Amino acid sequence: MSTTPDLIVVSDLHIGLGKNPETGRYYELEAFFYDDDFRSFCVHLCERAQAEARPFRLLLNGDTFDLLRIDKVPTTAGATMRERRFGPAMTPEIATAMMAQIVAGHPVFLDALAHVLACGYEVIFLPGNHDLEIQWPSVEAEIRNAILQRITLHHGEQRRDEVAGKLQFRPWFYHEPGRVWIEHGCQYDPENAFRYLLRTNIESEQELAGTEVDQPLGNFFQRYLYNAFGHITFIVPSTRANLRYFKWLVVHQPNLLLRVVASHARFWWQVVRRVTRAKGSTKRKLQKAHNTKLHELADSSGLGQRLHAIDALKTVRGDISQTVRSLGWQALRVLGAATLVGLLTLGLWFAGFHLIGQLRGGFFVKAALFLLLDFLFLLLAMGGIAYALLRSAAGPANRPLRRAARKIAEYLRVPLVVFGHTHDEILWKLSPRGGGASWYFNTGTWIAVFTHDVLIPRDRVQYTFLHIHGHEAELRHWSPGRGADLPVVLLDEHDA
Repeated sequence: MSTTPDLIVVSDLHIGLGKNPETGRYYELEAFFYDDDFRSFCVHLCERAQAEARPFRLLLNGDTFDLLRIDKVPTTAGATMRERRFGPAMTPEIATAMMAQIVAGHPVFLDALAHVLACGYEVIFLPGNHDLEIQWPSVEAEIRNAILQRITLHHGEQRRDEVAGKLQFRPWFYHEPGRVWIEHGCQYDPENAFRYLLRTNIESEQELAGTEVDQPLGNFFQRYLYNAFGHITFIVPSTRANLRYFKWLVVHQPNLLLRVVASHARFWWQVVRRVTRAKGSTKRKLQKAHNTKLHELADSSGLGQRLHAIDALKTVRGDISQTVRSLGWQALRVLGAATLVGLLTLGLWFAGFHLIGQLRGGFFVKAALFLLLDFLFLLLAMGGIAYALLRSAAGPANRPLRRAARKIAEYLRVPLVVFGHTHDEILWKLSPRGGGASWYFNTGTWIAVFTHDVLIPRDRVQYTFLHIHGHEAELRHWSPGRGADLPVVLLDEHDA
C-alpha cells in the first residue's frame, strides 16, 4: 500500500438549509441540490482506493457550508429593524444554530462523509469566506457530532470511536512540505479578504461585534444585498459580478431591482453610521486574536516567518469602511462620466442644430435634416446603452490569486498550490523565482454560477475536484451518469 495518501480536493459546495420540512420544498436560497451525486462520488472514491490499495484524504476546501447566503434566522420580539430584515449579527451561538439547521437539511451529504470515514480515510475541513465560522469550537462540534452520528447509525458506535480521529478541522490551510499548499484563497481576492482571518480565540461580545466590522466587500454584498433578490441570485465569489447582476436584473427583473433598492435605502444610512462609529479598540482585539493564533500556527507547522509572509500577502482593501469609500468613488466616477458624455452630446447636438439652421434650403429640407440628426443621436444613445449592458466585465478576477500562488510557491518550494473561491477551474504554470516547476490549480465548484464568456464544452454544473497523486495533480469532474470521474475540459485562451 502507498504510504503517501492521494489528496482529493473539493471546494465551494455552498450547502444551505436544504428542504423545508413544513413544505417539502427547498428553502429559497439553497444552492446545493447534489447530495446523492456527492454520496455516489464518495462511494466511488472509496471503492477505487480499496481496489488500488491507494489511501486518500478528502479535503473540503472552504465554503462547504454557506452561512451568508441563507434564509433569515428567526429573531426575538426585541430585535432591531436591521436584525429583522437581515438576521442577527453572527456569534458562535447563532452560527451553531444555523449550522444545526444546515446539517439537518442534508443527511445524505453527511452520509457521504461518514462513508469515507468508516472506510478508514480522512476528511479534512478548511474554512472559506462563507463559512469562516467553522473555526469556532461550537460550530465545529456541531458538524463533527452530526457526521459521527451518521457513522453510528450506519456502522455502529464502535466504528465511530475507531475513526473519529480521522475527521479534522484546520483553521486556515493544509500544507505538506515539498508537496502541496492548499487553502480557500479568499485572502488574495481584494473584495473578499479578511484583515483578521483567524478567529478561534474570539470570545467577548465586543470582539464578536468587530467581526462584523471586518467583513469583506463580497461578504457584505452577499448578505445585505444579493440575498434580497431571492432564488434568482447566483452565487459569485466576488463583487466583480455587480455589473452582471445589474445588467441581468435591468433586462429581466426591473421591478424587483427597484423594490430591493427602495427597501435597502434605510440600511445604507445605517452602514455609514456604523462605519463612522467603528472603534479602534475593537479592531485591536481582533488583531490580537488573529496574531496569537498566527504565532501558534507558525510554531506548530514549522513554517515560522514564512507563514507570516504568506499572511502578509492578503489583499485587505474590502472591509466595510473601504466598501463605502469604494462605492462612493465608483458613483462619482459614473456620475462624472455621465455628465461629461451628456455635455459633449448636448454640445454636438446644438452644433448640428446650428449648422442645419445656417444651411440654405426650404423648410422641408431643414425639417428632414433635423429629424435625421435626432434619429442619429437616438441610435447613438441606444448603442451606448446596449454596449454598457452587454459588454463583458473587464479584467479576469483570478490574477491576484495567481500572483499569490506564485509567491507561496517561492516561499515554500512546493510544486502545487491549490485554491478554490473563484468557482473557475484553473490550471496555470507558475514561474517562481529561484526556478523549479510549480503549478497553480483552482478546483472550481459543484453548483451553477455565472461563468465567463468563453464557450467551452461543459455542463452547467461540473462537479469538479482536484486529484493529487504523489507530486502530480489533475483537475477532474464526477459524472453521476457514467459513475466515473473524467478529465476537466480546459482550453488555451488569449487571456487565460
